[in-house]
Amino acid sequence: MLGTRERTLLLESLRPPAGYRLRRAVGTSFTLDLMALLTAPLAFTFFDAHDEDGAPLPDPVALLEALRRHAERVTLFCQAGAIGVPRPDQRLLAYIEGSVIEVQAKREGGIFHPKVWVLNFESEERPTIYRVLCLSRNLTFARAWDTCLRLEGRLAQRELGYSKNKPFADLLLALPGLATRRPINDELQEDLERMAYEVRMVDFEPPRPFKNFHVHNFGLRGRRGWPFPRGGRSLVISPYLTGSTVRDLVRDHGLEVLISRPEAFEDVVRGPGREALPQKCYVLSPGAGLDARDTDEEEEEEPPDATAQVEGEVELSGLHAKLFLFENGREARLFTGSANATVAALRVNVEMLVELVGKKKDCGIDALLGLAEDPKLETLRSLLREYDPPESPGPEPCDREPETRVDWIARLLAAVPLTAMVQQVDEEQRWDMTLFGELPEIPAAAEVKVWPATLPSEAASRIDGRKQAWDQPVGPARPADPIATFRDMSFEALTAFLAFEVTLREGRQNARKRFVVTAELVGAPENRKERLLRSLLVDPGRVLQLLFLILAGEGADVSAFEQAARSDSTAPRSSIGGWDQSALLEALLRCLSRNPQRIDDVARLISDLDRTPEGTKLLPKGLKDIWEPVWAVRETLRS
Repeated sequence: MLGTRERTLLLESLRPPAGYRLRRAVGTSFTLDLMALLTAPLAFTFFDAHDEDGAPLPDPVALLEALRRHAERVTLFCQAGAIGVPRPDQRLLAYIEGSVIEVQAKREGGIFHPKVWVLNFESEERPTIYRVLCLSRNLTFARAWDTCLRLEGRLAQRELGYSKNKPFADLLLALPGLATRRPINDELQEDLERMAYEVRMVDFEPPRPFKNFHVHNFGLRGRRGWPFPRGGRSLVISPYLTGSTVRDLVRDHGLEVLISRPEAFEDVVRGPGREALPQKCYVLSPGAGLDARDTDEEEEEEPPDATAQVEGEVELSGLHAKLFLFENGREARLFTGSANATVAALRVNVEMLVELVGKKKDCGIDALLGLAEDPKLETLRSLLREYDPPESPGPEPCDREPETRVDWIARLLAAVPLTAMVQQVDEEQRWDMTLFGELPEIPAAAEVKVWPATLPSEAASRIDGRKQAWDQPVGPARPADPIATFRDMSFEALTAFLAFEVTLREGRQNARKRFVVTAELVGAPENRKERLLRSLLVDPGRVLQLLFLILAGEGADVSAFEQAARSDSTAPRSSIGGWDQSALLEALLRCLSRNPQRIDDVARLISDLDRTPEGTKLLPKGLKDIWEPVWAVRETLRS
């Protein structure tokens, strides 16, 4: 139920079933690492390239082909102001500029916090399949103990939907109304409505040994009470705690076992007191199987407490899972998803929990902890150590008010519609980018900087404090006064992702936050992605690798391409760029017979490269000798 390779586990969970392809993927996350989103299309293309730990290798050509195929079919909704700043010079980011939509919870002080994927797979000969993933982790490269629930089923032909699936549909339909920066395009709106209708018609199977499931949304419509059953005994796993929430769980829901972090326990003791804690408190033991990399959490994580319901720069130490397990008679109910045991999670945030129902002997507290298993086996209980809260907690941590204020400023800035207008300034492909938008009031104690996310932070421009009206929308036709101008940029550096840095200095206390926002990019060439393609394919060898990936389709082993490629000095005479000519011809003929659309994909790539002298030089010598006859046959078959 818990693991240490959640990023790899997520990519495996995103992969289509055998014989299926992705039609549309909609995901949600609190924080977002843009580089993690770049790797997601690898799962949908089945490209197989992993390091010794099983993590996906960022092969640039494999990433490029995966993005070309699937980036437009993937949409990720995340909390505004919670996108991490990537390393500079990431050209592939251009392919996911339309995949990221920033959102904000409707309730004051709340955050958008669900971690859900709704995946729509299709096949020409088989029924449509839907898969829903409900996770406790964000789409980042952080390693921690987390949970991942997977529900899958086929789309049924029925007049009425399954009522228990309605919360999935409600979340999909609510997403456009939570967007902060730009309207949802018509195609995505239609897909969300179609998926919301179809997901209700899917007979999802709960994972064994559970027999049934229910879905609970928080923060979307109206105020609702807790979904937790009263009485019996219960166990909770949560990295963040609110004293009043823990006290209520003990009093009304029989909380006996609480697994959290020492810092969270101390917060409870400082609040309601030690008596609010249950009988048994546990933390992860130092030898819980986490290596040094596993303790490197992302810089921006969960809210530090219930009052600061915004993201803070908090480093966790291994535990990130959220579970609520209740026993009553012979039945057990396990709730898993994004919600912590805090007031913020259960009252004001947008969250999702899936409730799994099963028999206590199979799904109860003893079964979860592994108390009935062989004591020699590694179980959840074997990874824990008892935590004895001190009679009197240590001193209060440093004042979090500056961090809270920085987060508040960041969320205000992240909600402002921005326009990035670009203009070519010379024949050497140098460009100027000017940023427009109606900024909110920036406090005098705060310093705000902005720069294109493809450039290093040294290129940042300082934004002076100003007071602007919020009720006047800004558009590309009549932009407001410029916020900043970045001159002499390369074509590859043009981007819709803008990095912000907010620094707040109040007395001796300083707080700083960096984040990315998306802008509407205006003035960039229409063939921008095609030109980026040529800049990424730096030599004929890369072009050949991309050609083989296109022809191989799903299931391609990226590492095999590196092993099979040979230098020109050792290549036989019947080779193209070090590849056996017969191997390429065989791949082309196989696709011509079985998958002719891949021949069309190759044609588009070759045609695009052949439009300019620079692109023509990238085409391997001898390629056209075997390509032109194949393409002639393809056109004859089409006609």
